[in-house]
Amino acid sequence: MVFEAPLQLPSLATEPAKPKTKSTPSLKGIFNAPVVVEQAAAATFSKPNVPVIPVEMRKAWDMYTEQRKDQAAEYQILKREYQFTFPTISITLTNPVEESLLENFRRELIQYLREQLKNNEINVVAVMQQTAGKKVIYTSKEKFEHLAEKNPYLNELKERLGLDWEF
Repeated sequence: MVFEAPLQLPSLATEPAKPKTKSTPSLKGIFNAPVVVEQAAAATFSKPNVPVIPVEMRKAWDMYTEQRKDQAAEYQILKREYQFTFPTISITLTNPVEESLLENFRRELIQYLREQLKNNEINVVAVMQQTAGKKVIYTSKEKFEHLAEKNPYLNELKERLGLDWEF
């Protein structure tokens, strides 16, 4: 004879009812939130800063760069050379679009570097590089003026022969 033990179901009456959490903020919670943030910030900045070694800085930078490999534009910005003069890291950018991209992840980058290097003074700034844009030559007049800059005798030749560059 085979005896089977009766199936026992967990009793719902023995579990205490859990209070529901509100999904909407209350005014009381909003006014109390900055105190918690200030306490957390004070705890973060109360730790002593460890001196930053450039080799460790490069390691931390490269680790963060590898984390951003799936974001192509951010990855290209992070792969550029930077200047490190404690406590500032300066990244040279060539256009305003790159500056807005950097601003999107700059806080996260600073936080990551501060945690990895155990120094809360580190900051990242963007330096815009002025590039001399090459002027594109479209019209006949612009072509002639460009060539005349290279060879000033063209202007004299044009005058002597009575030539007009428009035709």
